[in-house]
Amino acid sequence: MRGLTTNLDLLTNITLFYLKIVLKQTYSRLKDPNQEQTQSAINLMYFGLFITICIAPITVFIMSYNQSISFAKTAFLYGISAVIDGASEPYAVQWVIQLKLNVIAKAEGLAVFMKTIVLYVLLGKYTREFFQIETIIGFGIAQVIYSIFIFAYIFSLSNQTKFKQINKEGVYVVAEMKQIGYQFTLMAFMKFLLQELEKIVMVIYNNPIISGEYTLISHIGSIIPRFIYVNIEQIAYNLFPKINQDEQTQLLQKYLKFLNLVGISIISAGIPCASAFLQIYGSQWTSDSCTLAMQFYCIYIWIMGINGITESYVNSTIATKDMWWYRYLLIAQTIIYSLSLIIMVQLGSSGIIISNILSMSVRIFVSFIIIHKSGIQIQWKSIMPKFMILYFFGFFLQYLIQGFKLLILTALYYGILGLINIRIVINVIKSN
Repeated sequence: MRGLTTNLDLLTNITLFYLKIVLKQTYSRLKDPNQEQTQSAINLMYFGLFITICIAPITVFIMSYNQSISFAKTAFLYGISAVIDGASEPYAVQWVIQLKLNVIAKAEGLAVFMKTIVLYVLLGKYTREFFQIETIIGFGIAQVIYSIFIFAYIFSLSNQTKFKQINKEGVYVVAEMKQIGYQFTLMAFMKFLLQELEKIVMVIYNNPIISGEYTLISHIGSIIPRFIYVNIEQIAYNLFPKINQDEQTQLLQKYLKFLNLVGISIISAGIPCASAFLQIYGSQWTSDSCTLAMQFYCIYIWIMGINGITESYVNSTIATKDMWWYRYLLIAQTIIYSLSLIIMVQLGSSGIIISNILSMSVRIFVSFIIIHKSGIQIQWKSIMPKFMILYFFGFFLQYLIQGFKLLILTALYYGILGLINIRIVINVIKSN
């Protein structure tokens, strides 16, 4: 299994890229969509679903080439899962446009819960011998169950779902949405490389130790981005175009302050506790290289949050006429990132994460330039959490106590600091 989940994640991301990244962002920019635009968005997602169905078998074939039969079967299951997941997107349009993302969040939460149950039943200590399913195929079955529950939950609550013409002239998608979709196709391809290139390099590099370490660390670290960052970014992406500049400034500063609170807490608590935390997954994951990778990933989580919200602002508000030069900036960033990744992968999983941090830092810098150019002035002091110095005292906890007790003491310490800054969290919840 070591490293193979990287290939499967890449398979899913490639299959759903055009539907979930390009087309979904296209209709999310609508300021106050009327019935015609809403139907255009639904039609657009059906078109994306057709593309997904076409891409899935090609991706499965390429990723399965020269692999074991077990992996090929699992890749097929992941391909089926991606198509089912994609099929939920036309039904999700009404909830995204209405900013009722709690529907999608509940679907995701239910799906993850059921996936966990299925994995436990198929691969658990007491049931594994009964089912006699290979571990990797068990993951494929669980992934299909995950997609089925997402589709079923969203489908059961939706009503505006049919693919139909928006007027008597035989038009299915309004011209404005077509233009934005074209521009986003070019931009999103560059962003896709920036986000997924490390997986492509690992597949080519084919080092099971590096892939195994990176897969474990990224799966642990992706919990916060998946369940916190993604929802905030989606809400912000929909809100920014619909409000005036003063409101945009206030909202952006609230988000940045919250993300700094989360990121700095993870850095100051996660770096000292990295080794103790990895012991939960077994002593084989407590090597110096894996611990160092976990520590760097704590920094990366913070950078991811800041990059996500700043790019949400840029992508949702940038004028169509300005997209051409932003696209060239993304091309330059992609080239620089590719070169750095090829060099840094020699340092192992830590090198990949460092390369990601550097690449994303450049993207943040570019985003802040665009934000400043748009007329928004960020008050830097106002986006930092209260009593900053207390967060860095967390580094010293590792010198007082070790092992599981360190995790407990750290959780209590940062729980208290979280209560001190609870107002930041409340403001973000109210904004959403």
